[in-house]
Amino acid sequence: MTIPDGIHTGTLTTTSGEALLVVDHISLGYGEGADEKRIIQDLSLEVGYSEFVSIVGPSGVGKTTLLKGLSGLLKPKAGEIVIHGEKVTGPHPDIGVVFQDYSRSLLPWMTTRENIAFPLQGKGVGKAERNRKAEEALTAVGLEGQGDKYPWEMSGGMQQRVAIARALAYNSKVLLMDEPFASVDAQTRFDLEDLVIDLREKLGVTIMLVTHDVDEAIYLADKVIVIAEKPATVVDVIETGFGTHRDQVETKADPRFQDARGRILTRLRK
Repeated sequence: MTIPDGIHTGTLTTTSGEALLVVDHISLGYGEGADEKRIIQDLSLEVGYSEFVSIVGPSGVGKTTLLKGLSGLLKPKAGEIVIHGEKVTGPHPDIGVVFQDYSRSLLPWMTTRENIAFPLQGKGVGKAERNRKAEEALTAVGLEGQGDKYPWEMSGGMQQRVAIARALAYNSKVLLMDEPFASVDAQTRFDLEDLVIDLREKLGVTIMLVTHDVDEAIYLADKVIVIAEKPATVVDVIETGFGTHRDQVETKADPRFQDARGRILTRLRK
């Protein structure tokens, strides 16, 4: 396949030269022995500090399974995942997850402040400090002064902001996002995309986004990783080259955006 001149061929290694997250030849599946169903096979990648990586692939290829493995919720059948030099063997304090179904991830009987502060109890953080961190996180996602509201009093976009705030309050070095904007309207989606870009810039957090939306993947990421085949593995990597500045109109009109979009769609249709 001919690669357009306007885009870069990416690599599986981080462009910054130093990796925060290393995925080394992992295989993921469900079941054991003859009953095992292998979903991911021999997949490797590296993610740098403050890097934004999008992962796209055909429906049903195993994107969510990969996210479960990266988060420590699913143990690899082979290979290993290392964050900050430490092997991931289960849910890790440096890895936060923002789920697609934000309405179910928030406890309806708790206020937004309590929802954000609740996971910090497991870290042994005192109540006053938990509340302080919750208020800081709410401010970071544009919900200052909304801590006393309950999730059911908020719009879908606001609920998803609360879910993001909860991950930020946990001080995770890596945010894993599983199609986090799939259930909101188009304008809210654009606002949340720009919020995440802003948070990455201000806080220096590393973000890995799993999405089926190719435009979203390109717009947000420094690097787009395409997975395909059965079992799935990495079949293409594209470095977008946009830098830290993004604009919903200008960026998407950039020839590099269009070239990357065509390349990814062509690969996914194979």
